[in-house]
Amino acid sequence: MSVYQNPNDLGHDDANVRGAVRFGLVVAAVGVAFLILAALWVSTCHGATADTAACGVAQRTLLAVGAPAILLIGGLWAFVRTYQTWRNRETWWAWQGAGWFLFTLMLVVLTMSMPSLAGPAVFGG
Repeated sequence: MSVYQNPNDLGHDDANVRGAVRFGLVVAAVGVAFLILAALWVSTCHGATADTAACGVAQRTLLAVGAPAILLIGGLWAFVRTYQTWRNRETWWAWQGAGWFLFTLMLVVLTMSMPSLAGPAVFGG
């Protein structure tokens, strides 16, 4: 039996695995929290109490792309960390998984948030 342990071994307990999981969950929680706050903000943009400065097209668009942007940046950073850990011959697969998880969540949030947050002013509906 070799003393060298394969860094790609799935049973290998490593700080990189814990760090990648923690990073993915924190970024996902921040993105979803932003999405919820944006939805609550946009829900106040109806009726006589609607503030045109806070509920304009530009503000709605920023609120709609905020959560996907957070998830995109987090996913890109996870892929950068994938390359760094691979280059250092460490356990890289967890960072790649975190990147794909954040990218997938970004696409789901983007397709669900754009029409509902941006509203008819952007999409003509």
